[in-house]
Amino acid sequence: MGGKIERSQISLVRCLDDDWELWSFPPSKRAQFVRHLGSPKQAGGDTIVALPLRYTVSYATWVPTLEKEVVPEIVQLQLEKRGLVQRQNAPSTLDVRVLESKEDKSLALATVLLSELGPELAFEKAKRFEPIPFTLPLPQDRLILWRERQRLAITVTRGRDPIHFQVLSAEEVSDEVINEIRCALLQLESQRLLHDLLGLAVWGDFTEDETDRLQKGLSLKVFRESVPPPNLPARTSNLLPPEVAVLHEKAKRRRRIRRLIAAAAGIYLCCILGIIGYIFWQQRRIAQLQNQIYAELPTVKAIQNTADQWKKVEWAVDPKLYAVELLHQVASLLPPQGMRLTAFQIEKGKVIIRGEASTAAAAFKLHQDIKQSPGLKLFQWDMKSPSLRPDGRAEFIIEGEPTGAKVD
Repeated sequence: MGGKIERSQISLVRCLDDDWELWSFPPSKRAQFVRHLGSPKQAGGDTIVALPLRYTVSYATWVPTLEKEVVPEIVQLQLEKRGLVQRQNAPSTLDVRVLESKEDKSLALATVLLSELGPELAFEKAKRFEPIPFTLPLPQDRLILWRERQRLAITVTRGRDPIHFQVLSAEEVSDEVINEIRCALLQLESQRLLHDLLGLAVWGDFTEDETDRLQKGLSLKVFRESVPPPNLPARTSNLLPPEVAVLHEKAKRRRRIRRLIAAAAGIYLCCILGIIGYIFWQQRRIAQLQNQIYAELPTVKAIQNTADQWKKVEWAVDPKLYAVELLHQVASLLPPQGMRLTAFQIEKGKVIIRGEASTAAAAFKLHQDIKQSPGLKLFQWDMKSPSLRPDGRAEFIIEGEPTGAKVD
């Protein structure tokens, strides 16, 4: 039924004569009349519908048990025997409540929801359906009479609980109507469902002639009263028309879909916000690193200058770059015979080796040996094609460029 609804968030619609009324329930106050309606669907918001008696059938009976959990099943079996309900009927079309328990039996009142529900009552905002007698402050041990949609309607109370209610066959008081009421009262008395009635309460606009006719025909004292404001029933009815149950299920699915869409949108939004936050964090990190770079730039430049100065003096302080050491490394690669060095010089860090070999092949081998020598890896060695002399000897020039900084 949509869960518990706060008193101040719900309204009630009821039908008297040919008019629908809308009532609200302010906190800690009596019900307040809001306005007349052309249809209950115009109420707006969550609504309790006071079911007109034309859509219900009441059945009261004594049940030989004190176990309240068993009473509805026994009453349903009795209603099936009388053809008022069928076993395949939806459980929401029958409401059974225990009015009284004594000795070894319980007094139960069943309300059956008829299938011919008015189209004006099938709307989604109708959260609860309550038989109209349960929404009224009923007088004790009375017969109550009022008009409902061009028909007379009655409710009979046992104490302050309704024990029977029905619509009658006509709108005006007549002998036929009085006989119809007598039959209903006689049946209740035969089943020992009534206390002695204290009178007849006539609600609404009735003429003096009608009240006199009722008093004489029923032998009851007549009390003419206005229809009282409604009450919220202390016990919630189980009645829910199948048409409205379908509308509630559709609304539940829509709410579920909306929640899923909202959750997906929330996740998407969180992802977007996460990406934006990550971008801002990265930008802030970049700014911090840039500030750090700017702050350390003078130190870096100073270190760089020192490194440049060191590279300039590296030739003078690194033993591996001494001219004598380089000459020793090259000389150690010369073959025992057939080759000699004619010049060894260093110009601005560049090593120039000149020499003579017995063959060009020997010159190329020396070039390869120099390139592969671990002690000479600080240079990139290159050799032009040797020039051959008339006597067959080959003159060669091997040059080594330093892989590090050059000396100016």
